[in-house]
Amino acid sequence: MAMEGWNDFFMLVGATAGVLIGLIFVVITLDAEHHIDDDEARTRLFITPILVNFTSVLVVALLTVAPISAPLRSVSLGIVGCAGLGYVMNLALTSRRRTDTENLKLSWHVLFPIAAYALLATAAAAWALQASFANTIGAGASLLLLVTAIRNSWIVTLGIARRGN
Repeated sequence: MAMEGWNDFFMLVGATAGVLIGLIFVVITLDAEHHIDDDEARTRLFITPILVNFTSVLVVALLTVAPISAPLRSVSLGIVGCAGLGYVMNLALTSRRRTDTENLKLSWHVLFPIAAYALLATAAAAWALQASFANTIGAGASLLLLVTAIRNSWIVTLGIARRGN
């Protein structure tokens, strides 16, 4: 499926994700002086998924605007979607056993990312079949991941700011 008309959208979404990845690293660096016990578990539960989601958005954007064949694009995006699904489901299952997930909002940390990665896998299949709605589904998946990661980043940043006081 041709990406005509969608290149600017995916470039903008990818650039946004790239900038926000950098900002997350700044926030983590600024928080380094306030280290407390169990930070490793919190990082795995809250920070790493945000970085994975932003990175997925960036990779999707790169794959959609790259001058590669449509079958390679479809397979690559399908791999990103399936890998993301596996990551989020594994995170959801292991986090329940390892950590107190009282602060974990199920919809924002599990359900929305699962929906976004499922949409991305669906979009990859639609791109492979050259369906006219493939670009729309891929864009929706990217936006859902981006909005979810931005919201979760904000919550983590607020938590870090409160901890520093």
